[in-house]
Amino acid sequence: MRSCSTLASYLEKAGFRPLNAFRAREILTIILAFAPPLIAASLVGSPNRWEWFARSGSATAAVGLFWASRNYLSYSVSELARLRTDLKRQSDDTVVVEEISTAKLGLALSAFGTIISGWGQYLGWWSFSFLIVWAWLIARDAYRDLVRLAKHA
Repeated sequence: MRSCSTLASYLEKAGFRPLNAFRAREILTIILAFAPPLIAASLVGSPNRWEWFARSGSATAAVGLFWASRNYLSYSVSELARLRTDLKRQSDDTVVVEEISTAKLGLALSAFGTIISGWGQYLGWWSFSFLIVWAWLIARDAYRDLVRLAKHA
């Protein structure tokens, strides 16, 4: 067990975050969201048969919506209100960052699934080019957040 903690400390010093339960769920969600479109796209027989690919976008959108709203599905309205006030009092940055990251990932997956649903039949493999745009937006947001944190530190 000591070797695992040593490896984790080396990875952390190198700038890699250790895989925690949140990251594992995030990776599983991304795999579940991208599996239907990738499988459907790989099964396209002829160039004009992208209907199943377009239909697979709704599965990706559903996974994204579930991921974005999972906090709201787990608790009642009064429990959510109490949790929000407790979070503000405790101000655990890790929990707040994970909650925001969860919502952003869910909304991005939902938007990607919607694009595939609406335009996948016409765009085909080009639908995946929207991932490059989202990766750029995520990198830009992360950089902006780091700059803001550095100014407040």
